[in-house]
Amino acid sequence: MKQEKLFALESLRGIAALSVAFFHFNIGSHFNNAFVDNAWIMVDFFFVLSGFVIALNYMDRIKNIKDLIIFQRKRFLRLYPLHIIMLFVFFLVEVAKYFVEVKFGLIANTQAFTSNDLKAFVLNVLLIQNWVLPNLTYNYPSWSISAEFYTYAIFGLLLVLTNKRRKLLVASLIVSILGFGSLLSANGASTDTITGPSRCLYAFSIGALVFCAYDFLRNTIVLKSSIPSAIFLISSIVIVIFYGVKEFNYIELVPIFFGLTILVLVLTERDKKIHQMLSKDWAVYLGTISYGIYMTHALVWWIFAQILRFVLKVPTQVDPEGKVR
Repeated sequence: MKQEKLFALESLRGIAALSVAFFHFNIGSHFNNAFVDNAWIMVDFFFVLSGFVIALNYMDRIKNIKDLIIFQRKRFLRLYPLHIIMLFVFFLVEVAKYFVEVKFGLIANTQAFTSNDLKAFVLNVLLIQNWVLPNLTYNYPSWSISAEFYTYAIFGLLLVLTNKRRKLLVASLIVSILGFGSLLSANGASTDTITGPSRCLYAFSIGALVFCAYDFLRNTIVLKSSIPSAIFLISSIVIVIFYGVKEFNYIELVPIFFGLTILVLVLTERDKKIHQMLSKDWAVYLGTISYGIYMTHALVWWIFAQILRFVLKVPTQVDPEGKVR
């Protein structure tokens, strides 16, 4: 199968990364709005998009264990270097916090080496923190990288086991979606050792299934207007605003809508306005650096918060009532 370069999806990846970054900029700023306040669920958009893109690029390339090892090695080299760099940076942050506590008596919002202890450090080194630890540690956005890295391996193994039997693969993906969707329906969508990996496996399976649907339909259905894609994209934003809250009883339906949005977009002719808009150089570049944005934004916000708190004497913590203190 000839691989496609879908610039629109790359741009959406960048927009999703910025959305999550601003969601974590939780100091009551003007960046906080109805969309950003619920943008945590854009991580699930990442998972769906990853499922689609990985299936697009590797569905017919992983045939045996050797192919799987090569694939997983590429994923490791893509994800791990920046992860380990940021982990050591956050470890040094803990050291600095401890020094300031002992030397000057200044206590950080989270005291040094409390949740970020030695056990958490080792688990982060192994990239298994989200599968073992119920709480977020060190570079907290990396929980999703932990979940996704081993989801890649599971999906690659599934490709080996199904061995080009597309119907069996589709059936397996449907079972995965139903199973993990039921688990999320019962437990909600969080980042602990159950719901974190479940969210990734669920949304990734949706993305892979969407690719299977696209591969089946693309020679027979070609959308000659940008309107359907625009409607789905706008509807996705509306859904995040109104239903991207963890208390929503059907939160597991949101990734399904993300998948439908991707499907409609990729079935639209590439020369239509929606693709032209999403294929602007700056937007594609944003997608290219999206992993860097995602993995470094927690440190950027932490540094900014320390400047606000200790230099400018501006309150940075938001209490349960939403008031900054």
